[in-house]
Amino acid sequence: MPMLSLPEQLESAIEHALQSVPASKWKSAAKALSERYRTQRTGQESSLAHGTDAALGYAAIIMPAAYAQLSGAMAAVSARIPDWQPTTMLDIGSGPGTALWAASERWPSLQRLTAWERESSFIELGRQLVRGSDKAALKQTNWHRATIGGKLPGPIETYDLIVLGHVLNELPEVLRQEIITLAWQHCSGVLLIVEPGTSAAFPIIKATRAHLLGMEEAHMLAPCSHSLDCPLVDDWCHFPQRLERPSFQRLAKGGSAGWEESKFSYAALARFQPRHPIWGRLIHQPHKSKRDVSLTVCRDQGIVELHVPKSEREAFRRAADHDWGDIIANAPDDHTTIA
Repeated sequence: MPMLSLPEQLESAIEHALQSVPASKWKSAAKALSERYRTQRTGQESSLAHGTDAALGYAAIIMPAAYAQLSGAMAAVSARIPDWQPTTMLDIGSGPGTALWAASERWPSLQRLTAWERESSFIELGRQLVRGSDKAALKQTNWHRATIGGKLPGPIETYDLIVLGHVLNELPEVLRQEIITLAWQHCSGVLLIVEPGTSAAFPIIKATRAHLLGMEEAHMLAPCSHSLDCPLVDDWCHFPQRLERPSFQRLAKGGSAGWEESKFSYAALARFQPRHPIWGRLIHQPHKSKRDVSLTVCRDQGIVELHVPKSEREAFRRAADHDWGDIIANAPDDHTTIA
């Protein structure tokens, strides 16, 4: 599994912003945010972060992991539609612009970025961070103060790419459906929803996926290989992205580990069908034994277990090289057992 690191300019910009206040302030805010972030959300809570110290604490401890999760989901989208080159993007619930940075790295074709965010401290920090970028689109991001369920910036244009990252688990169900419907109405290309990869957040992704697939011209891109009902029961669909921890995140966490595995759940839908269908996707880490490799794959006929015997050396080697989240492009060979 490849290791991801923050863009050098983003890491430097966060370090510079953290130097503007005593470290004790943002470290204290980071600790409080981390504890709150791990609790199950009901959609009725107040904003995750208020004020400058909390925004800096978020940048120090949560933003790197959020960047990894968004980047992992965007990489999966790009793998399904490698020729797609968006030029406009709307980031709903942008925070300090995490998704803007991730999308700009993934799709250099982006020319016009728009961010909606409720908290003025996040907008201020987001503007400060993008000043450290050499990407014109990032530096010229249009920031709007907006509250989901309240007054939104108008008139609302259409965008090639719309992202909601770590937003829906902060909202009650009625507002989730309202903002998702609005986002789809103004999406001309791809709508990407990303949440933490927890058993609490996945039902939100699952319900959002079902809601969107009931709307006009909605086609599943990723992670699913199909647009049928989600077959998962007593399990949750999530994927890992390894991240090299920046020094300020290690300091905020009070740990020495140089990397972490940040897990996420996501759904990406498009107004067009991908050119090439896929057979399925690996939804758990491959299990390797002395006799075979077992792959848990989600496909249109449900969840299947592929067992590749060691006696089939080439097929065994290919199966053993798979990573959690990989696409299974074609149906397995005859020698593979499907359970």
